[in-house]
Amino acid sequence: MKTLKEILPSNIIETVGNMDTEITGVAFDSRKVKKGDLFVALPGNNIDGSIFLFDAISHGAVAAVIESNRKNVEVPVVKVTNTRASLSEISAKFYDNPSEKMKLIGITGTKGKTTISYMVQSILKKAFEKAFRMGTIEYDMGYEVKPANNTTPESQVIHSLMAEALKHGVDHGIIEVSSHALKMWRVENLHFSVAGFTNLSLEHTEFHPNMEDYYNAKRRLFFDLPNSDKKNVIGIDNEYGQRLYKECQKAGLNAMSVSINNNEADIYAVNAEIKSTGCNFILHCNGEERQCCIHMGGEYNVFNALMAAGLTYALGVSLDDICSGLDSLKAVPGRLEAIENDKGINVVVDYAHSPDALYNVLSALRPVTEKKLITVFGCGGNRSHEKRPVMGRTALENSDVVIVTSDNPRKEDPQAIINDIMAGINAVGIPAEKSVIQQQDRKEAIFEALKMAEAGDTVLIAGKGHETGQYFSDRTIPFDDRDVARSFFK
Repeated sequence: MKTLKEILPSNIIETVGNMDTEITGVAFDSRKVKKGDLFVALPGNNIDGSIFLFDAISHGAVAAVIESNRKNVEVPVVKVTNTRASLSEISAKFYDNPSEKMKLIGITGTKGKTTISYMVQSILKKAFEKAFRMGTIEYDMGYEVKPANNTTPESQVIHSLMAEALKHGVDHGIIEVSSHALKMWRVENLHFSVAGFTNLSLEHTEFHPNMEDYYNAKRRLFFDLPNSDKKNVIGIDNEYGQRLYKECQKAGLNAMSVSINNNEADIYAVNAEIKSTGCNFILHCNGEERQCCIHMGGEYNVFNALMAAGLTYALGVSLDDICSGLDSLKAVPGRLEAIENDKGINVVVDYAHSPDALYNVLSALRPVTEKKLITVFGCGGNRSHEKRPVMGRTALENSDVVIVTSDNPRKEDPQAIINDIMAGINAVGIPAEKSVIQQQDRKEAIFEALKMAEAGDTVLIAGKGHETGQYFSDRTIPFDDRDVARSFFK
């Protein structure tokens, strides 16, 4: 329990009421307020969060933090310049800055975050027995697993989960840090021991006006957040990674470089043997080397393993524990996840939903495909329009058959999204030896791909990966690509 005065943020405009009011919790959703809570009214895309103030009070809120002016409020009110920034600072103070008492890794970038987070958790568990992981698929705290609402949860959720983790003796972990979280102050008051950058490519143009804004959001993890002594692990196989690494060096920050193909990097791999079911390689890390094995195919997963190695090595984990931890991880849900069948068809479900990610997966599958490579994919609604034609072209150029379907259309017309994808395909033309099919119903599209597939073919079902629902403007229906594929074979 804290008094309101003890957890006040630094961006206060004015206060009204008793600042010695006792606070027993912090909430940002008026529907989840409990008696004794401080309610922080977050702004929405089109509404002022303070409109829920009286609802929060009716549920038991004893004080509030808002951005706008509200009259006739019966509880103490703190007016601030930015409630999202305030929530982060307030949460850190209320939960006694739990991230300062642990070794916390933050990983950001367009692709690879989730797989790397699984690899890192496996390594940390090998080295320290317990470790947590927060990210796109779930929040696995080491003692319980919670469903993920966002890749990076709101700041109050992060601090409360970490405080609880410390009570369970879990003081090492990794969190996926999205560009949304970095722009919306969700991780502002976290104390990272290590920060990692994978890469940057076309994505989230519905949120970022341009790639420079996208890059600068990611850059904040390394330059703007607490702990100037944190170690930075940066993938340099991408122009933005090269830029970030040089900027870190110029600023005198502690930075290590990671590369799949540059032996001058601090961390790199040699003698990589890449198969569909796994990869063997020699890990080179600051002059040391070890033989490593991972149970996921594709060159990009070797890079993910190198990143995981660098992030944990920066915490002081031995290379022996690193390689043992990588070997212990057998799979990541919805990432190159194989669907067993007795037809001799290589069926793979993957989360790839950006042009680069789709290209990487198809490049990994082509060498292990004896006959046709069939790709089923769509693009999400109310998300980047620019990537749709690029993904269409990527699928066409790297597949024998492309079935363009619906993903999560949200508030958009599914056929309009398909038309955007087809624009990229039609711009380059469909070669005579290839075929493109449009099927708006995702289940029917998957079934159509599996019906035409023969032994020796590969069917990639891309875009949704681990997701268990399909989102429309007026409803969400249960939908899991993996279950749909399995049901076909049953």
